[in-house]
Amino acid sequence: MKWKLSQRIFLILPFLKGALHYCEGGIFSTFKILRLEYSPCRSFVIDTCGRPTLKKEELVRSNSYSFVSQKFCIFGFALLAGVLFCTPLTPLHAQLMTAIPDALEIEVSPSRPGPNTLVSVTVKNYSTDLDRATIAWFLNGKQMQKAIGLNRFEFRTGSLGTPSSIDIVIVTVSGRTIRKNIPIRPGEVDLVWETSGYTPPFYKGRSPYVNQGFVTVVAIPNLLGVNGKKLSAKNLVYKWSMDGVVQGSDSGYGKDSFSFLGTLLPKATEISVEVSSMADGTRASADLELDPERPSILVYQDDPIYGVLYNKALLDTFTLSNDEATFVAVPYYFSGKTPAVTHLDYLWSMNGADISGVAKKNRVTLRRSGQAEAGSVGVSVGIENSRNILQNAGYDFSISFDAKSKEVAF
Repeated sequence: MKWKLSQRIFLILPFLKGALHYCEGGIFSTFKILRLEYSPCRSFVIDTCGRPTLKKEELVRSNSYSFVSQKFCIFGFALLAGVLFCTPLTPLHAQLMTAIPDALEIEVSPSRPGPNTLVSVTVKNYSTDLDRATIAWFLNGKQMQKAIGLNRFEFRTGSLGTPSSIDIVIVTVSGRTIRKNIPIRPGEVDLVWETSGYTPPFYKGRSPYVNQGFVTVVAIPNLLGVNGKKLSAKNLVYKWSMDGVVQGSDSGYGKDSFSFLGTLLPKATEISVEVSSMADGTRASADLELDPERPSILVYQDDPIYGVLYNKALLDTFTLSNDEATFVAVPYYFSGKTPAVTHLDYLWSMNGADISGVAKKNRVTLRRSGQAEAGSVGVSVGIENSRNILQNAGYDFSISFDAKSKEVAF
């Protein structure tokens, strides 16, 4: 495509203006000096405007310089005109289109596939109509599919560390060929987490994540290098994210653990990690979602002979058969190493009356006192964490006694 004459003139105007301005001291000054007047007693020359100028010999030298400048300006004009008017020019947008390569946008799902995982690969290109292009998919050098507009391909990865090579060959309607290679090396990462919540002895399981709880997540990578050997966890780079935000200070070389304190908002927290090798670029990722639970309380009898009967919690009613009984309130999942930590406050009451003053933190002893008919009393206990206000729980149970026994006191 050639430019029109008007377009060429429009382009040359800025260059002409700059060139004429540059040569102003050469061409135009020559035409301004019309005549000279010489003074025998002075060493300068007067121009027609009455202004002093150079000496005669210096003026001659200056005019010779102006003449040389005129030659260069005329030569520059001729060269510029020849380039603009004699050379076929290509529009700028056409030059940019030929300079921009065929950039393919590749989407791999999952982005970091593990071993024996179904993987979907999708190709997009906004400068080429892929719906009318012929697309061929190759897996490890073998053609698997070929069709017009086939922009999606699925395959299953091999075992751990077994590489898969995906080649895409696109032939557009204009006959251009676009190629793209996608190397995939499956790896896996296991995430193990624990909290600082309290659980009693012989508790089967781990403490769940509660509101404002302290959690530590540890990444256990299982990656194989190009040489087939397992990569050491301490020699990998970890990028931790919480709720989609990269935790820069907790990420880096060898940082295989991440700790955080739950927020005040009672919502799920998403933790993800991307593990990569500095040597060969082997990568893997994993994520988990922690949904906070509420802490709870259970009450046990503290037997004078066997101690706290952790195998039998008071679920509803306790029958008082001896003269007294001691009860222990055990906090489940509250932040703290022991039930007696100072930031846990216990609130005991019996039939609505506060008896916290006679209780010893999480323990209270109830005794028979006086004659009473058969009946029962209600006992309540609540726990509050003074540091984490969202950690609180309550528990109610009753104590029954027969007509021969005395009423329960404390």
